[in-house]
Amino acid sequence: MKKISIEKKFWDYIDFKLLIPVLLLTGIGFISIYSATVTLPNNKQFENQIFAFGISFIIMLFFALTPEKWLHYLSIPIYAIVILLLIATLLFGTTIYGTRGWLVIARRSFQASEFAKLATLMAFAFIFSNVNVSIKYLQTFLIVIGTFLLPTALILLQPDVGTATVFFAMLLGILYWSGFNIFAIYTILSLPILLLLALKGGIFPWIGLGIFVIIALFFKRKLLSTIIAIGLSLIVVFSAPIVYQNLQPHQKARISTFLDPNSNKKDTGYNVAQSVLAVGSGGIAGKGFMQGTQTQLRYIPMQSTDFIFSVPAEEFGLIGSIIVLGLLFYLFLRIFKLATEVKSRFYSVIIFGGGCILLYHTLMNIGMVLGLLPAMGIPLPFMSAGGSALMTNYAIIGLMLNAYRSNI
Repeated sequence: MKKISIEKKFWDYIDFKLLIPVLLLTGIGFISIYSATVTLPNNKQFENQIFAFGISFIIMLFFALTPEKWLHYLSIPIYAIVILLLIATLLFGTTIYGTRGWLVIARRSFQASEFAKLATLMAFAFIFSNVNVSIKYLQTFLIVIGTFLLPTALILLQPDVGTATVFFAMLLGILYWSGFNIFAIYTILSLPILLLLALKGGIFPWIGLGIFVIIALFFKRKLLSTIIAIGLSLIVVFSAPIVYQNLQPHQKARISTFLDPNSNKKDTGYNVAQSVLAVGSGGIAGKGFMQGTQTQLRYIPMQSTDFIFSVPAEEFGLIGSIIVLGLLFYLFLRIFKLATEVKSRFYSVIIFGGGCILLYHTLMNIGMVLGLLPAMGIPLPFMSAGGSALMTNYAIIGLMLNAYRSNI
């Protein structure tokens, strides 16, 4: 019998289930940035975001159309270049809000730390795409940890704790996806929570420690592994005050505001208090485009970047919020489903790791806007103003589109 071949058309190679929600979120971001900045004198954030989108779309096409073999070869050079950019940022970067995180070239600033997310993700994919590589081997594990620590340490030196936590989330996601020990991942995930509880003080760290130990015992691991995990948790609880004292003043303020949001609404908690007020005042249908009180009177600092979600929430209400959250939810469903469908280990790691980056950004940003999580300066994917973040996110989407195209 002759095989019947169906000629595929150009658009059959495009994953519209992935691309359409990304474009819609970007469009909502444009509307929100315009509303948040249009009355500001000499402000070009909206124009800059349009320009950044044009560059981002070209970058997406590059990563979507470049053959996998070339991407494999480019992974390490891209990683090396970004590491050099991070070093250059520490030496020659511009300091904003206490963080030396921006390089200025041709009168345009960019964040190398954003590009480092893409570069590290591709480096991880390069490692795991090689034959006979397994996270269960000590050599592979040490290479992965080294790949993670180098950019993370350079970013912490800026210091930019918020961005550094994104690398932590990416690492955990890729460790899970590569078959790493679940008990070890549970322990690693628990440590930051215990750290926050220890900073809260009182009985909170001991309650958290007790819950951690009980769950750890349910894993029924070897005695040595359990003892090491409990030992690490004790170190975190007792060292938390020391870690806190060595943070920058603005970082201490953010943590204090998170632990007690009502402690200082006129200072460190002002942004969060105003954003929560904006979200709540939107009602069901919102106050209307460019009619939001908090937005138009600029009560919320950084409302076009870190607190962008408060703009559609106030101006388009619960309906607008549900649309944004629905698009994000659909996007993540598609990303993680695609990760299970592709045959290439290189693309599989990139898709799952990239999905973890975008998901972490989303959860942290919206949690921050609602006052549920600490304000760490993490932008909302595709919506927050910021060219470097937009370019990085579109590059990741380009790699995912490439994976879909190559898998057909």
